[in-house]
Amino acid sequence: MISGHELAPLGILMTVVFETGQQLAYKRASTSEGIKPRWIAAGAAMYVPQQLSWILTLALMPMAIATPLLGASYVSVPFAGSLVFKEKITRKQWFGIVLIVCGIALVTREVSS
Repeated sequence: MISGHELAPLGILMTVVFETGQQLAYKRASTSEGIKPRWIAAGAAMYVPQQLSWILTLALMPMAIATPLLGASYVSVPFAGSLVFKEKITRKQWFGIVLIVCGIALVTREVSS
């Protein structure tokens, strides 16, 4: 049987994955020739599973720990934009990403202590 402590990281991961997918879909909708409703619909369709995974996460761990972990989407979205849309990640963005990763490491270290 899987415990809540084992499911919580999966909930965070799924929330971040759906958030990243939403942002990619919305970006595609805005950069295609003329706004493409199918990409808007794809992004909107990811909202429900994103929220469900977030609610599951909040049921399994304290909000004070879960919420900072969502900062991972501030890391995943620029990487996804770089891969999919060939967007350049600037030095300032890299610095911000490093700070976010350090913050996530501090929060997860507190959880494991």
